[in-house]
Amino acid sequence: MSPGKDVVLTITRDDLQTIIDYCNAGYPDEACGILAGKAGRVEKVYSMTNARPGPVSYEMDPEEQFRVMKDIRQTGLEMVGMFHSHPDGRAYPSGVDVEKAYWPGTQLPNYPEAVYVIVSLMDRAVPVVKGYTIADGVVAEVLLTVT
Repeated sequence: MSPGKDVVLTITRDDLQTIIDYCNAGYPDEACGILAGKAGRVEKVYSMTNARPGPVSYEMDPEEQFRVMKDIRQTGLEMVGMFHSHPDGRAYPSGVDVEKAYWPGTQLPNYPEAVYVIVSLMDRAVPVVKGYTIADGVVAEVLLTVT
């Protein structure tokens, strides 16, 4: 897969609002979650527990993540993306975000087909939401289509 090339993530307005509301509720810490669906269309949003809350990082609770991934498989969906907030930063992957896109100590991507959705809360009244692919250390913006 070429980074960002021809990648589109489609999400409903209601699901996008669920993500924004969850990120605002987590402020001033980063909030995170998993997006499930098929063929680049989000069908279910899983708001996850940030096991290491802080304003510049997140870590999904491993047990919760295991349960969610099992649920995704059992419902016939796949993980199409992940989301997290940047409480005081722009909607662009940080160095930490890029580093965590790979298995520790390798250049093997954790989820090569996933779209990384980032919610910037720099202006909480007008959050900015963007999506990206991260492959081979290259960040590329993805078209987010809201229906």
